[in-house]
Amino acid sequence: MLVDGGAGLNLISPKVIRKLQISDEELKVTGTFQGINPGRSRPKGKIMLPVTFRGELNYRTEKIVLDVVELPLPYNGILGRPSLAKFMTASHYAYNTLKMPGPMGVISIPLDKKDAIICVDKMYRDAVPTKAA
Repeated sequence: MLVDGGAGLNLISPKVIRKLQISDEELKVTGTFQGINPGRSRPKGKIMLPVTFRGELNYRTEKIVLDVVELPLPYNGILGRPSLAKFMTASHYAYNTLKMPGPMGVISIPLDKKDAIICVDKMYRDAVPTKAA
C-alpha cells in the first residue's frame, strides 16, 4: 500500500479484494470521484476493512473505509488523509518515516526503499508501452 498524505481518498484494487475473498455483493454503493486519473472514476463500491500497522506488541489497528477501484497503480492501494487522520499519524518527509501512537509507545514506520524502487520501475515499464501506443 502507498501512504499518500496528499490523497483525499483511501483506495484498494479489486485484485486485492478478490484475494481477500470478498464478493462484489459485500461492497457498498459509492459515488464517482476525479483527480486520480484523467476524467471521472467509477469505483466498484466501498468496503470497511481493518488496517494494522506494525506487529506483535506495539501495533495499531483501525477500521478504514476503502473505495474499490480499477486503476493502473504499481501498488495494491492508497491510504490517504482519511486513514492518516484516523491513525493520528505524523509524517517526517526528510526521513521518510511515518509515526503514530501505539499501546506501547510511538510506532515508527520507515520507507521501504526496495519496494519504492520496485514501484517506480513498474510505473516506468507500464508507462513506456502506453506512450508507444
